[in-house]
Amino acid sequence: MASASESGGSQQPPGKSSGQKSETIEEMVGRLKLTAAESRKIVIDDREESKAPSWALAGRILVPPPKVYHINTICAALRPAWGNPKGLIFIDGGPNMFVAELASERDKDRIWERSPWTVNKHAVVLEDYQSCRRPSELKFDRLLIWVRILDLPRNMINTNWGMKIAADVGNEVVKVDTSNKYSGQYLRARVFIDVNEPLRRWVAIDSTLREACDWYELQYEDLPYFCFSCGLLGHSATLCLNPAERDENDEWPYGSRLRAADDIKFKAPPMAGGSSFTGYQHRGGMANAQTGNRGSMRLVVRRIHRQPVAVGVDARLVREADILIRCTVS
Repeated sequence: MASASESGGSQQPPGKSSGQKSETIEEMVGRLKLTAAESRKIVIDDREESKAPSWALAGRILVPPPKVYHINTICAALRPAWGNPKGLIFIDGGPNMFVAELASERDKDRIWERSPWTVNKHAVVLEDYQSCRRPSELKFDRLLIWVRILDLPRNMINTNWGMKIAADVGNEVVKVDTSNKYSGQYLRARVFIDVNEPLRRWVAIDSTLREACDWYELQYEDLPYFCFSCGLLGHSATLCLNPAERDENDEWPYGSRLRAADDIKFKAPPMAGGSSFTGYQHRGGMANAQTGNRGSMRLVVRRIHRQPVAVGVDARLVREADILIRCTVS
């Protein structure tokens, strides 16, 4: 997973032209006089070929033109990220597009569950794929992602209100996670967001109990590359075709605040001498432990580049980060 504002205008998504919508073949056929050969139909019963189970995903990398990723580059990035499942085959689907055929439905579901994916930090937009679909029918307009609604009152952190709030943020809600209710931090929701629209920064909730309409900040987990100027995925502010104006603090309308910080998790790896250390672990790595002498020990835990580092550790328990503990190891 291995990343147009209201005031900044809008921009066409990467790979789409800014002109009028092109005429479809059906529309063209409808207004033209066809020859006898062109009017002749070919009848094909392709149901037999579709009886065998098929699990496939179509994908598109959101990058600004003219940048194009070769299918080998896409394969080299996604195959290990997806765990190199048995039977995985990548098929070139055109510029920055591909079809990934899988051997089992379980692998396909696992890839969906861990979305979003990236290639060089650019979003990979996925769609379920059936072999009878035409390439032009693939829209690649939705990204599945976890969104956090911050600083919600506890009475709103439940499945009922969570579904209603999340439905306003995304165009489809997959599930709501209320496990942070008692930490007073945020509500998590798994939603599909429209990649052709700017990222939502806030949601307004008019509460009868609070007798007020409040704005609540949104953050996205594992957010791919996006533009700080217009809020669209797929390009940077320096390549934005419709850049917004900076505010009085010389800031763009969007920024890194939209990226959710990694959660801290506890882990107790074994240590020398049979003792254990309960430390903090991020996705980026685990706290480093160093043993010391017996007796009164001084333990310092500090954060460096988002990763906690333990210095002079021979303790049995760390309760908080950025604290000083004195303990005696027998």
